[in-house]
Amino acid sequence: MKKINIFFGIIGALLLGTGDWLLGFTDPAPVDGAAWNALVTGYTRNYSLLRPVIAMPLGFFGVLSYAPCMWEMGQIFKDEKTRRIQSIFMIAGMGGWALLHYLYSAVIFVFAYSCRNIGQSEALNITNALYKAVMPGMSLWLVFMLIPFLLHFADIARGKAFLPKKMLAFHTLVWWAGIYSVTSVLPKTAFTNGLNTFAMNGAMLVWLAAVLIYESKHTSAR
Repeated sequence: MKKINIFFGIIGALLLGTGDWLLGFTDPAPVDGAAWNALVTGYTRNYSLLRPVIAMPLGFFGVLSYAPCMWEMGQIFKDEKTRRIQSIFMIAGMGGWALLHYLYSAVIFVFAYSCRNIGQSEALNITNALYKAVMPGMSLWLVFMLIPFLLHFADIARGKAFLPKKMLAFHTLVWWAGIYSVTSVLPKTAFTNGLNTFAMNGAMLVWLAAVLIYESKHTSAR
């Protein structure tokens, strides 16, 4: 992978990850009657509406920064056909990242704003209706976003990449699952809720850092 594109990916992960923390770092106690378990009581009181407002452009610029890195992630494979397929799938999946981040921000904004201005009961009705309307599309985009990473992991495991199989220990999917597993057993706090929201971009940071170190050592050795 070209180091400049890895650095672009790290910038994208930091931008999107910052937006994740702005959205998720709040009291994670569940809200009774919420159709979406991401709605928590922290959004009902003292939650700055600037957080989701700032998170939206962070997501936009984060996805733009991710783009060259995602293309480059498909270029680590040995044969041309695999490289082409992987790069196209990775770039296509970025649409899902952008949409999910935007919808997540928008739903939280609507809930927090409605709680503040018309009361929690009515806010729940509005937000539940909004979530149910966008949930089918969000679910499809989530699947579409995950497929490239599953293919990426599988092709590295099959030895089709220039990277060694041991690098899978740092793969985005491994660390994403690991962070979710850790946060599921830790006490529910603002920090663990923020970490849970940050999981995907945090896992990308681990993967990109590992690839950058490997590439630096490999280049030096050559």
